[in-house]
Amino acid sequence: MRLRDSLDRMRVPASVAGGAINAELYHRDRVDLAFAPGCYQRFSERELADHLASLARVLHAEYVRRYFRALSEAFERTITKEPPAIGWRDQAYVEQREQLVAEGRSRDDRIVVTVRGMRAWHVWITAGALRVLDERQFSAGFGEAAQAVIRDQFAGIRDLKTRIYG
Repeated sequence: MRLRDSLDRMRVPASVAGGAINAELYHRDRVDLAFAPGCYQRFSERELADHLASLARVLHAEYVRRYFRALSEAFERTITKEPPAIGWRDQAYVEQREQLVAEGRSRDDRIVVTVRGMRAWHVWITAGALRVLDERQFSAGFGEAAQAVIRDQFAGIRDLKTRIYG
């Protein structure tokens, strides 16, 4: 199987809050969000935003782990990290990638997800959103915001590579 196909078919699960909030990343940029029964109503916007930022960190870490496993299988040798930066271009790329900011929003702008350097994740939920949106609507909105932030990150990486490597 080709590496691209393997990455496209990869499914990455993650959970936080003792399993009360679960997500699965699939098709590289889609995220399904689910709550344990009765949990959605227990959270304030601030609490849920904090949990979702943690979920994003866990989901990304698991994605990276599985990504390197897929690379290892494709190249038939163990790969556990990126190769070291060699030369000024590689160093500039690594430094600027660490500062790259990506943002995604739900279509109704009630949920915003941002990330800097794929390490500092933040989620904002508009005040009153949990009263207006039922669990299904909120989960769909989070999926929209997550997909948008992932696509923005991919676009930022493409632009950065073009600027640095030509």
